[in-house]
Amino acid sequence: MLAIHQFALYLHIAIGSCALIVFWIPVFTRKGNLNHKRFGRLFAYVMYIVSFSGIIMSSSDLLFPVAMHAPGLDLTSAEASSVAIEVRGFALFLLSLSILVLNSTRQGWLTILNRDDRSALRKPLHIALNCSLIIIGLVLFVSGLRSGSILFMVFSVLQLVTGVNCLRYNFKEKLKPKEWWIQHLGGFIASGIGAYTAFFVFGGRSVMNSIFGDVYSDISIFLWVAPGVIGGIAIALTSRHYQNRFAGEWAIKHATVRSEMFS
Repeated sequence: MLAIHQFALYLHIAIGSCALIVFWIPVFTRKGNLNHKRFGRLFAYVMYIVSFSGIIMSSSDLLFPVAMHAPGLDLTSAEASSVAIEVRGFALFLLSLSILVLNSTRQGWLTILNRDDRSALRKPLHIALNCSLIIIGLVLFVSGLRSGSILFMVFSVLQLVTGVNCLRYNFKEKLKPKEWWIQHLGGFIASGIGAYTAFFVFGGRSVMNSIFGDVYSDISIFLWVAPGVIGGIAIALTSRHYQNRFAGEWAIKHATVRSEMFS
């Protein structure tokens, strides 16, 4: 089990590092062109690997915290209990991030593939994934309240909102003009939030500490929360922008059709 955990860790770090770069290519390429589609597909595949490797690691940590992080050490019961509590706390957060990434990536990917046909988004497996994000968000919020962790509570709210919005979109009676595009964009941005948060909290922490020392330790909580806050604002602003844009385009086309019909 330890070997599987280590393999998942190395895979997670390697592929996750690529994801941090690949994320920006679809953002800055023209929407709808070949490069945007190609790199968007690549980002989706990369994030699937990142999320599944994260789920493997975090599940192992939750089930076997001491065996995964203190193998072979002769610990007292108090020491083992302390290790287990600390490991499981971060494992829960990593699991919630992994489910957020998996849910958001799959939601955004299925949305752009199916557009006006939402049958794929209503299948039991995908709905179960949406619900699991809500459940893990609730668990993380309770854990944040108990431990006083602002990071946990901020991301629990993000996960709850994301899960509820996914279900609302999947089952709403009628879509607004090109609402599938807004859902696709929000899904992939949320996936990027998860990737960058994991970097600042886990992978990048040792790197940042070696570069900035105590300065990074003093502001680390702000850097950990920043991807969620900035990403949430970006999703809200971008969604509003495209809603206004698509609504305007729809109104113009509708008026043109009516004019041609009755002229």
